[in-house]
Amino acid sequence: MQELGKLYRSGRRLAGGAKRRLFPRPEVAAWNKAKRSADGAPRFVRGRIRLLEYDLEYVDLLTLCPQWNDLFVRETFQVELGTEKPRILDCGANVGLASLYFKKRYPEARVTAFEADPAIAEVLRGNLRRNGCSDVEIVEAAVWTEDGTVEFCREGADSGTIQDFASGLSGVRATVPSVRLKRLLEAEPVDLLKLDIEGGEEAVLRDCQEALRGVRALVLDLHEFDANRRSTSNVLEILSQVGFVWSLADLSPLPWRPPVASASSPFPGTHLCWSVLLRAWKATKP
Repeated sequence: MQELGKLYRSGRRLAGGAKRRLFPRPEVAAWNKAKRSADGAPRFVRGRIRLLEYDLEYVDLLTLCPQWNDLFVRETFQVELGTEKPRILDCGANVGLASLYFKKRYPEARVTAFEADPAIAEVLRGNLRRNGCSDVEIVEAAVWTEDGTVEFCREGADSGTIQDFASGLSGVRATVPSVRLKRLLEAEPVDLLKLDIEGGEEAVLRDCQEALRGVRALVLDLHEFDANRRSTSNVLEILSQVGFVWSLADLSPLPWRPPVASASSPFPGTHLCWSVLLRAWKATKP
């Protein structure tokens, strides 16, 4: 009987796998469509694609695909905020997929999306408008440690960054507006802070450390670009000091960004840049 039970469970797993391949979830089918469209597509070329009910413009299809997979297939930003009308800051909004995902989960959310690259901000604005999210506030600025302006490297897709963190990145240098996150967090409680600011995480979080006490939850793409000065432990210490519980997932090497380990090292050619997903939350509301 035990052997029959194992065979039965094994058969169900195989049948379930076959069903998922033949009849994928709509989000997965859309991802497969995007991947087929991206096969052989040139980099940094604007275009339009329909994925599920969304009419999306992109600036680089090869970076839209993994964003769709992370957000709508794997739902890496899925979060339970305990309110129908959360306050959400989408810092580093790119073309708007995260904001669209948040509005799908929380239609009454008050969302502000920040995007520093003016060309990408234009696409962001159109995507939100066409897809029924015109109530999302858009701020064309880099989230930083001070209000004013900052030198920014416009990479053309989803890796644009403040010039201080652009080592090894090709792109166009430009002066863009900047906003101080600390000031925004001091102004009101925030239910969800999403940060994807390509290397500036430690500096920004350290600047607004005490103001983070008013944040309920945080999702952060933490980037490690400097092999001689890692920031992950510092970021975790900052969050722990203001009462966050945290978890790390999905470490992703960034093979297109130098440096790599030298030929004389024990692991020659090892990629030294990566990003990791950090989720952090408070045990109770602030």
